[in-house]
Amino acid sequence: MHQTQETSRTALLAAALAAAVALAQPAIAAETAAELAPVDVANLYIKTIINQDEASVARLNAYLRPTRLAGKQSAEYASYSDLKAADARFPTETGKLIADLFPAAMRAAVTPAAEQLAANVIAAKNGALCRATKAAPVTVENGIQTAAVSFECQVVKVPVAWAPAAQQLAKSGCKVEQCTAGLQKIAATYTSSPKQAWRAVFAVSREKDSEAWRNDFARETFDEIWEYL
Repeated sequence: MHQTQETSRTALLAAALAAAVALAQPAIAAETAAELAPVDVANLYIKTIINQDEASVARLNAYLRPTRLAGKQSAEYASYSDLKAADARFPTETGKLIADLFPAAMRAAVTPAAEQLAANVIAAKNGALCRATKAAPVTVENGIQTAAVSFECQVVKVPVAWAPAAQQLAKSGCKVEQCTAGLQKIAATYTSSPKQAWRAVFAVSREKDSEAWRNDFARETFDEIWEYL
């Protein structure tokens, strides 16, 4: 009887503890999110938009969700599945654009090489090594707090970017075999070339200390990476 009472008491204590932990988790998560520094938030944006890192997408969504919902925006800032779907389409869609630069009679023949070039380009973009380095002191204007975060990416340094390189090749009068080999050579530069540093500044803002640091136009900054590819 005594053992049964002890077992029952232990079970009740375990259940109570589990319930307390479950109730505390949202508060803990919210507190952690609120304490993210501008540099940390910038890194989440970088990992989401440039690298499409699944864990970073989930964490950025969770961090921004309360502020987005309060502003009557959609709960999710980014969709990991949509990002990956766009990546999956890139080689085919961009490969077609590249192949269309060439005479119609050879487009089918050069398409595989064109798609491989596009695949190497998107892989180079996703594989860029980036990190936020420091944040300038927070400024306040009209009640808006803003932190300018410096960041740096190591991006492949190709001799000529894929778009002008493919255009030059298409205008060269090359034969099918030469055009195919030329596209393969351009594609290879994206896996064998050294790295270069791309440095820029990414600003995050918020209205109140309790709100999330954010940048609703983040892609405008990070899309500049394509100028290096």
